Amino acid sequence: MVKAPPGKILVQCDLSQAESWIVAFRANERNMKHALMYGDIHTESAGNALFHADKSCGHKWERLDPKIKLWTCENCRATVDELMRYVGKRYNHASAYRMGPDRAAQVINKDSDKPPYFTVTVKQSKIFSEAWHSYFHLKPWWDDIEQQLFRTRSITNAYGRVRVFFAQWGNELFKEATAYDPQSSVADHFNGKVHPELGVVGGLKEIKRRLVDPYKDHKIINQSHDSAILECPKEVGLEMAARMKALLLRPLVINNEEFTIPADAEWGERWGELEKAA
Repeated sequence: MVKAPPGKILVQCDLSQAESWIVAFRANERNMKHALMYGDIHTESAGNALFHADKSCGHKWERLDPKIKLWTCENCRATVDELMRYVGKRYNHASAYRMGPDRAAQVINKDSDKPPYFTVTVKQSKIFSEAWHSYFHLKPWWDDIEQQLFRTRSITNAYGRVRVFFAQWGNELFKEATAYDPQSSVADHFNGKVHPELGVVGGLKEIKRRLVDPYKDHKIINQSHDSAILECPKEVGLEMAARMKALLLRPLVINNEEFTIPADAEWGERWGELEKAA
């Protein structure tokens, strides 16, 4: 339903797996950081934690044919298909923020009327959840969050923004506080807040200042958490995609470690049919 006017193009840029990067570095989780920096976290979650954890292999996944969504371990030749990766993705999203296996099954089954039409029983969900937590160790981070809540009832995100929590003590409070840092840090980072330790400008604020304000025929038509769409003349679409992406690729620091969240850029006349641009 969203289509560029005649002579215009839509350029979308977004941060890639942004919240997982914040979780990995805040929790100092070795396997999660390695998957994000050197591989694909959803594939590694599926292969290393959920489906092939029983193999005594330091899996290294590669996609042999770019046209086929199949990942193969170059060491033991185990495979992760598109459905397996989808399962890994769903448990990555559910488990990092303390969603239990029962609730994870409900959430996943609610979406089972859409591709890949996957459903899971509560029993299988418990197996997946336990396997995920055996591979990604987040409990020390969760304990730190509870200690911080006990002392001050507050959590500070990667950009120094403090939130005070007033909910009743218990699991719902812990879930809300756990999600706050990754979600708010990504929003601040994308919107253009300057990290106090680095002073590097960028994000949506700089995109507007550099790529929209100087041009009468450029405008931002959408922002959704960690992505934005720019409408501009078709002939400058690829240039704007590259410049938008460059303004999103800026470092931040968590636990004295500096890292940069990857960004993707797409373009096209219709929002639902965008193609990779840069």
